[in-house]
Amino acid sequence: MGTAADEGPDWLTRAQFAAALQVHVGTVSRWIAADPDMRVKRLGPNGHRVRIHRSELERRSGMSPIGDTTASA
Repeated sequence: MGTAADEGPDWLTRAQFAAALQVHVGTVSRWIAADPDMRVKRLGPNGHRVRIHRSELERRSGMSPIGDTTASA
């Protein structure tokens, strides 16, 4: 038995990752480009296909879609 976060594959597509965080796929692409510490695996000869590790969901779930957690209301 496990929680919902424990179920499914360890590596997610951009679309799966975006859907889990309710953001646009383009936002995920920007995060990948801007964050060298993000756990990403590039596939194929050109590296255009990527998979994002499930652990990044926890890391990103507290952030706003633009990544700014310091903004005040």
